[in-house]
Amino acid sequence: MNYQAYLQVWYFVLLIPISVITYYALMAIDFSKIFKANSTWQIRVLAIIISLVFGFLIADGILGILDRILSTL
Repeated sequence: MNYQAYLQVWYFVLLIPISVITYYALMAIDFSKIFKANSTWQIRVLAIIISLVFGFLIADGILGILDRILSTL
């Protein structure tokens, strides 16, 4: 098994916790000033989408660096 398969596993190992941490960090922001009253589910959907995007970017960045390091070995 080459290192690419390990990187794919580590991608999901990093993506899920980073997305959860980002979600809880985003919930500390008061989005109710931007949205109308009683729009709780829209705020949660926005926070979930933003947290997945941040999780993807961070996991992809970390694994991109690891891929470059491992490809030179």
